Amino acid sequence: MNRLKELRLERGLTLKYMELGTGISFTTLSKYENNIQQPKLATRELLANYFDVDPEYLVGWSDIKRKNVQ
Repeated sequence: MNRLKELRLERGLTLKYMELGTGISFTTLSKYENNIQQPKLATRELLANYFDVDPEYLVGWSDIKRKNVQ
């Protein structure tokens, strides 16, 4: 899940700050970023919403951050 780290760094966020904003522990976020653990679907959606991107972009299935921007 390299895009998670990419999005976090683009926004200048720390894992601790993300923990506070998402409710996902620092340790778990680190595991996601280092491909030690994969998030469940609901967690992917939560993270995608947090970064305002499509879940497909977050997991690397698409290069388009937001498909249906209105």
